[in-house]
Amino acid sequence: MRRSFILKSADNQRGYVLVVCLLVVAALLLLGTTAVLQTATDLKISSNYRGTVQAFYAAEGGVAYGIAKLDKALQSLTPNLTICSPSLSGFTFSEFSITQGASSYPETLSSGTFTGLSAYCRNYTITSSVRGGDNSAAKIVAVVKDIMIPLFQFGIFYEDDLEILPGADMAFTGGRIHSNSDIYLNPDGATLSIDSLVTTAGNMYRRRKGSTGSDGTVRIKDGDDQYQDMTVDSDSTNWETESQSTWDGRVQTEAHGVSELALPLDTSDSKEILGTGSGSLYAKSGLRIVDGIARDKDGNVVDLTYPDPNDPSVTINPISTSTFYDQREDATVTVTEVNMESLMGNSTAMATLADPPEGGDAGILYISSSSDSIRLTDGDTLPSTGMTVVTDRSLYIQGDYNVSNSPASVIADAVTVLSGAWDDADSYSSDLNDRTASDTTVNAAIMGGNRNTQGNQYSGGAENFIRFLEDWGGKTLTYTGSLVCLWESQYATGNWSYGSPVYTAPTRNWSYGMSSSTLPPGTPRVHTLQVKSWQQIY
Repeated sequence: MRRSFILKSADNQRGYVLVVCLLVVAALLLLGTTAVLQTATDLKISSNYRGTVQAFYAAEGGVAYGIAKLDKALQSLTPNLTICSPSLSGFTFSEFSITQGASSYPETLSSGTFTGLSAYCRNYTITSSVRGGDNSAAKIVAVVKDIMIPLFQFGIFYEDDLEILPGADMAFTGGRIHSNSDIYLNPDGATLSIDSLVTTAGNMYRRRKGSTGSDGTVRIKDGDDQYQDMTVDSDSTNWETESQSTWDGRVQTEAHGVSELALPLDTSDSKEILGTGSGSLYAKSGLRIVDGIARDKDGNVVDLTYPDPNDPSVTINPISTSTFYDQREDATVTVTEVNMESLMGNSTAMATLADPPEGGDAGILYISSSSDSIRLTDGDTLPSTGMTVVTDRSLYIQGDYNVSNSPASVIADAVTVLSGAWDDADSYSSDLNDRTASDTTVNAAIMGGNRNTQGNQYSGGAENFIRFLEDWGGKTLTYTGSLVCLWESQYATGNWSYGSPVYTAPTRNWSYGMSSSTLPPGTPRVHTLQVKSWQQIY
């Protein structure tokens, strides 16, 4: 009996163990199934999340694509805003559009690189909606602001490399300095002082172009109006941060996100504005003098001659022809000469000047010649409403110009200033002492060309962007205006050369001093884009 009881008890224990094992196996199966199901769910969630993130980045890429295409389109005077949708493997752009705002509006920029400048703005809405193969989707809407900045708000503006390498102390005050390329600062044993904001879409170097050494002293004012020496540049490993701490953000380069400012034209040649096409200042001018014949906006001939008010028997003609020798060009130059005082004495001419074609500005005078350069004389007083003189040829200003500082500019292939002491007869002498300058004042924005530095041949830099042909030693050129270099000269192609027989430099009393509210007639505008708002819809 006892043996039978023991055997039955063992059988019962084995039964209990089996039940327990079965329960454990069931629990493990349940946990395993749950884990598998959870893993599958997690994988599905992860896959959905990944698809959503990928769709988001695809939509964001569509916005970036739209901004790039819009930026390119707006560099034309006649922008084509019909832009095709982007293509991205694995995604379909269910909606892609660029919509232009109703109208442009004036604005003083309150953010971005060019804060404080006046501009004309227009909004564009870019919509980018995508759907992935896994049915993921994203939609982003961005509002982009097209900013058109009147160019003569800059004290110095260069399309190509900007070099400032004066051999004597030089200070530039007032307007901003900007280059779409690189900037090189290296006074030759002198001190270069800059109290302006400096920006470049390239790099900024404390040296001469093509060399590694530095000379003289370069100092730029910080946010507290204190000069700080330039001891770092774009070659420095800590340039991006050190430049900001040194000048409080008043010096910015490509490393800080500065982009190019483009002049909207229908060709890639900035000199289009000097021609006669739809994008030219000729097309916006009320009075045009070509080969000595004056015409109005409709092509009607305008008689520029008139009786002398003091002696009616004498006829005044503001247009004449002269010749002299340009030592830099090493050639005799024939000029169509415009006596500005005499021109302003002709009421018919001035009325024509004040009646531009649609889209033009009153006060734009276009002058050209098939063979001559242009010279402006007796221009010490200009109309208070402003005047811009434009030519596709090289231009000379003789004597004081716009002393009253009306809104004025000269736009030409290249610009040379001749002092009030200039005498054509002395120009042929190779002895520079025969061409001694006198103190002269010029108040006008100047847009022209230069000869870019090539190897050891220096461009002359911004300090010699205004060209000279006299001995200016001990004499002062007082200049107020904006210096804009957008091209290489086509007609005035002589290389920069210092000393006899060409010129010696004046004392440069240069500043900006223009008003953004009363800029010269026909002031060109440069374009940039800025993201105004950005929103993810889903």
